[in-house]
Amino acid sequence: MWSFVSTWYFSKQAAQAGKAVLESGGDAMDAVIKGINRVESDPEVESVGKGGFLNENGELALDAAVMDGNTMKTGAVCAVRGFENPINIARAVMENTKHNILIGAGAESFARNMGIKESDMESLITDHARDVLKKAEEKGHDTIGAIALDSFGKMAVGTSTSGANMKLMGRVGDSPLIGSGFYVESGVGGAAATGLGEDIMRTCCSFRCVEFMRMGLTPKEAVEKTVILAHETIIRHGGKPDCIALICMNAKGEYAAAANHKGFTYAFADENTPPQVTEVTPIIDKDEDGPLFDGVAGYER
Repeated sequence: MWSFVSTWYFSKQAAQAGKAVLESGGDAMDAVIKGINRVESDPEVESVGKGGFLNENGELALDAAVMDGNTMKTGAVCAVRGFENPINIARAVMENTKHNILIGAGAESFARNMGIKESDMESLITDHARDVLKKAEEKGHDTIGAIALDSFGKMAVGTSTSGANMKLMGRVGDSPLIGSGFYVESGVGGAAATGLGEDIMRTCCSFRCVEFMRMGLTPKEAVEKTVILAHETIIRHGGKPDCIALICMNAKGEYAAAANHKGFTYAFADENTPPQVTEVTPIIDKDEDGPLFDGVAGYER
């Protein structure tokens, strides 16, 4: 039994790459890395890797993270420049250091020492990315998050993003932060988030979602409950929620997704299902006055 799930329509190619690894008996971490690599190297994806959103200085600064569900080890990098596949550096941090996170120049120097392929910084910036930067009002923050379960029961999760368009130099979102943008534990489940990182960070969405599965909730119940709680917690404390969306998977390979906005899509594949994309009906809508549904199991308003 194996399963793979990833955020956004553009990650169908990630599900295809992950499927190739998992159906041949490969490792969950390899599936996550190969899947995310495919998206990072696609210049048509404007929010991840090559061609990603630029910061206020017109630079491409990338964040990425991985977590091994068997060992609970994690590796992450923030504000990396000049590398097309920051997820590879994150994996190297996890496997070759005692640290969890490396940032900026330190992460770049580490990557060079590890022999990870470097690119000319300008070659990673597309004309489209420069055009988007000029339109300062244009928003964007679509992370690729991927969760895999292999046939041995191991789970892994990874994230990669260029962060929000026009972000301040040095800004880091939820994607490389354990418990916020990602979390996984083999035998329990995994989750990955996408949306406005500041809102996802302050509500620790991914850890919360996995804990709900640990308590016995189905993936659908867990992910919907997480989004509702995050959304309504922000409102309760005087804020206005922006986009919050999650995917999750339990140890049985069952997966689900939820969002507080229209248009969120995710890709998935398992041993019985070829790679495909589906759109999520929002469980609660940030652009509406109230929830679209009456709630989810185990949550009382």
